[in-house]
Amino acid sequence: MSLEPHRWAVVSTIKAPTKDILSFAAHYLSLRATHLYLFLDFPDPEAQGHLENHPNIHVTNTAPNYKQARGRRPQTVERRQMENIKTAIEFARRDDIAWLGHFDNDEFLHAPSHANVGMRLARLDDDVMCARPTC
Repeated sequence: MSLEPHRWAVVSTIKAPTKDILSFAAHYLSLRATHLYLFLDFPDPEAQGHLENHPNIHVTNTAPNYKQARGRRPQTVERRQMENIKTAIEFARRDDIAWLGHFDNDEFLHAPSHANVGMRLARLDDDVMCARPTC
């Protein structure tokens, strides 16, 4: 399978109020992210219900899933983020995603309204493995 260079996705481990979770998702969808892989670090049925209705959002409620699938829940959020990133990489491969960005729920990529993040990523040389946004 050949990756489409303009296809990009966001992964995030989120523990926040419902409105913040939904705002985060809306922001990245407005930037035309191809997919969002959101891992709810604390059950939020209201947010999950809204998010699951979107075809480009994959929601995982990690609170029960970690215990069932892994027999343990990583103690630190950083370790949970790493586990979730590994899972999101699998999802991204399945979904033909060329770029995967990790953002905390209070981190918002800024792009001018006319900018297409995916097309900008697609213009990078084929040997570029990492892109870091700067202020």
